[in-house]
Amino acid sequence: MFQDDDFNIFSVETLDERMQLIREKIGPKFEQSAAAILPVLNESGQQWYAHIAKHLRRTTNAPDNTWVAFAPNKRGYKMMPHFELGIWADRIYFYLAVEENMKPNDTQSIVTKMNAARDLIRSLPSDFVLSADHMINMSQSSNIQAYDDMVTRYHQVKHSEVLIGINILRGDQSFVQDTDLSQIITALKLLLPIYDVLK
Repeated sequence: MFQDDDFNIFSVETLDERMQLIREKIGPKFEQSAAAILPVLNESGQQWYAHIAKHLRRTTNAPDNTWVAFAPNKRGYKMMPHFELGIWADRIYFYLAVEENMKPNDTQSIVTKMNAARDLIRSLPSDFVLSADHMINMSQSSNIQAYDDMVTRYHQVKHSEVLIGINILRGDQSFVQDTDLSQIITALKLLLPIYDVLK
């Protein structure tokens, strides 16, 4: 699936060249990933859809990351909790994402649900991470205090998000050996009970 030279795309400076490489190299891998991920999501009986980022609004700066999102809505994903598989210059990430687009209409509802998911968050493996913004390549180890702080910030700060999942850093053996996305599928199955609380 993903290989080490995929990360080199983000060293290409111009928008047109980087976007062409994203479409030619990463887009097909997102489609292959969706073929593995969607059947797991559809086991619930709910129809899920893959949304590959197009970056259509970009006219000057090349994207620093790109992603495919998964949601039970054919028209979009940002207005609801969803899953996101993406790539930065140094890592692959897979998150369960609650983004700022749910505010302000659904803020109180989703915050209540995120608080209800605390015990499930607490039980996640130690290699899971939290992120406050899917557009910034920054994450921290997952622990319940950090999660509580992030949920509070989501409630109080307009431009904030809550994402939880895994990072697979460039150089990891999975980029040589993992042809079936086993790490991603394992993370997805651990995150699904949390999604069920948030949906």
